[in-house]
Amino acid sequence: MYRQYASHYKRQEIQTASPGKIIVLLYDGAIKNLNAAEAAYEAKDYERKSSAITKTQDIIVELMNALNFEQGGEIAERLQSLYTYVMRRLLDADIKKDLKAIDETRNILSELRESFAAIVKNQDGMQAKTG
Repeated sequence: MYRQYASHYKRQEIQTASPGKIIVLLYDGAIKNLNAAEAAYEAKDYERKSSAITKTQDIIVELMNALNFEQGGEIAERLQSLYTYVMRRLLDADIKKDLKAIDETRNILSELRESFAAIVKNQDGMQAKTG
């Protein structure tokens, strides 16, 4: 029953979130999956590890698809390059069972998440002042 309520709440959160907040939620999901991949790797559950890495890759593809090169310019190009690098490292993590690659990608995504969260918080604060 708790899962049903949690799932409903999460769905509501996503449906009412700003685009910036959705990006933060995507980063949260990717980091959560990388944590699961690491735990599965340590438990030698390689099928679960691969599944968690695949979910992370799916999220990175969504982040790549969300890039707006017209408005984002150089920042969007740099994020595209960074996401491409993360995808390569995730492939290393999966195929080579490279735990360092999982840690590296989690660190990159955590830093990006914190940056986007700060931007969203700043935007929300500015909207509260003007709204």
